[in-house]
Amino acid sequence: MSDITFHKISWADLEKDCLTMYSKLKTVDVDTIVAISRGGLVISRILSDFLSKPISHITISSYESLNKTKEPFIDEAPSKLFKNESILIVDEVSDTGKTFERAVSYFKNFPVKKIYTASPYIKPQTQFTPDFWVKKLEAWIVFPYEIRETVEAFQKIFTAPGKAQEKLIEVGLDNWETDQFTEAK
Repeated sequence: MSDITFHKISWADLEKDCLTMYSKLKTVDVDTIVAISRGGLVISRILSDFLSKPISHITISSYESLNKTKEPFIDEAPSKLFKNESILIVDEVSDTGKTFERAVSYFKNFPVKKIYTASPYIKPQTQFTPDFWVKKLEAWIVFPYEIRETVEAFQKIFTAPGKAQEKLIEVGLDNWETDQFTEAK
């Protein structure tokens, strides 16, 4: 596990990257944003504000832990058919690309006019590059909306007393972000 590097995204960085993505998207004719839950929800909400478009969602699960994935499967699907609509499928990162592939494959069975994909971040190893993206990052991305999950994952990885907290600080988290979740452990 020591070979994994981490990159913390701040709220300000996330907003800037979404604004950069918006600059690429603003001339695209999209009727509805489809968030891939959970990761794409925050990004979709930001883009919904920038683009003035409604959000739907699909839940696709694939991660078991930081370094383990399974084949993506749909947990929850929208009831809307998006008939003759152009949809923008949004996730927070295209890591392997399998989640995007699953979503696009699913919506190709719908009477949609056009399917676009967007993610502010992609990984070098992704097998699916979204139509719109901003940064390619090799490190495991720590998003500002998953602090508890990150703390718990680090506690499982770094079991020596105080080591998880030390590593969290190295990644860029502050004590005020982690204290609520490390006190009880």
